[in-house]
Amino acid sequence: MFKKLILNPISKNIFQKKEIFSKLNFPIKTYHNQVKIINIENKRTSLELFVSVDKEEKLLCFDPHWLRFNCQSENSRQIGTGQRIIPIQNVPKVLLIDSVKKKDDSLVIKWDVDSNQPDTIIPIEFLINNNPSELVNDDRYIPCEEIKYFEYFELVDSNGNRNETKIFEWLRHMMLYGLTIVKNLPTEKDMIKNLAELISPIQSTIYDQLFDVKVDQNPINIAYSSVGLEFHMDLMYYESAPGIQFLHCLKFDPEIVGGESIFADAFHIAELFRQKYPDLFSTLTKIPATFQKIHIDRKRPVYMVYQRPHIALNHRGKIVAVNWAPPFEGPLTNLSPKETKLYYRAYVEFAKFVYSYNKTIVYRLNPGEAACFNNRRILHARNSFIPNSGIRHFQGCYVNIDEFKSEALVKEFQMKYANASKNVNHIKLDLRKTIVGNQDYY
Repeated sequence: MFKKLILNPISKNIFQKKEIFSKLNFPIKTYHNQVKIINIENKRTSLELFVSVDKEEKLLCFDPHWLRFNCQSENSRQIGTGQRIIPIQNVPKVLLIDSVKKKDDSLVIKWDVDSNQPDTIIPIEFLINNNPSELVNDDRYIPCEEIKYFEYFELVDSNGNRNETKIFEWLRHMMLYGLTIVKNLPTEKDMIKNLAELISPIQSTIYDQLFDVKVDQNPINIAYSSVGLEFHMDLMYYESAPGIQFLHCLKFDPEIVGGESIFADAFHIAELFRQKYPDLFSTLTKIPATFQKIHIDRKRPVYMVYQRPHIALNHRGKIVAVNWAPPFEGPLTNLSPKETKLYYRAYVEFAKFVYSYNKTIVYRLNPGEAACFNNRRILHARNSFIPNSGIRHFQGCYVNIDEFKSEALVKEFQMKYANASKNVNHIKLDLRKTIVGNQDYY
């Protein structure tokens, strides 16, 4: 009849006193179509709300410390910033609820005398939408199997006026699928910066803010040559590798043979690998690889080494990141002989699996097109090419993954709720649960 969701349950027999408000059935104004509180039960060491949300009955259980630290009153949150101002050291190990009452669309929780805490006030909408024990087990992304195209001058007009609705559609697609191509971006140098900064300021790296991908006689990166590139993610030797990558085709002469861009969804590949080789998958979540960029003979010498497993899982076993960059890997260290053998067995099999993936996208960018993809999710590669005196010139840049996700969530809030005078902290945004590869455990 209802879902029971429990966080840190404590024995019901510890305390005898409890307070029950039965069959209240009063409506609450939230973004849901219909919400009713059927019952509130104060168990002293926990609070239970029996609610009906869109005609679905649920039992929501809240730990006292969760309630205290999520108080939304001005005694607990700074007005304006919304930042918490509760002195953690003053909160006791044991919190006991003395009473609970409804005031307007919030619950007011009074603590017992020994707890010595001010009243906690939490909107009911906040409690429903931020229930700590509502497990998120549904799909967190959509496999990328084709390219979605957007027109640059539909995102922003020639006078620089932004189309926020279209920009949200673009960001939403990149959140869910990880890859888009923007067409008709003027083939002028640095125009890619204008496109990227529709999202946020571009990210500076050891390759500067903007980088040119073209054949160089003395390349500082393998991409600055005509050889083929293996599937990889850029700059995995950073603690926080770049998020969204932009590659703007400025010139791609027709006489050039090869040079196509190739994309594959690492999240989907890793999930399929788990299903077929669960033991090998487990190895890749535990034994760290070495990612490195060591290049002293360049204008700005670099010595960057970072170790982490190829696949990261959250506490529910969901994939939250894939780290794959064979051209930029160094020697394994700090491993036993057994761990080294296990690693290479899984590593080689996963590489074969990547190249056997049947949803790979191969695309030859045309001048004026910009590939925009999630570098923390979408593997990219390149076919080798023969210039035949032609020029292949791309210009690229990056946007930080957290700033990208922030902008997508802000846009979702503005599009759906801003005109309804909603508090952004009280509602549930659909894109919040989307995995983008930044190791967010949600």
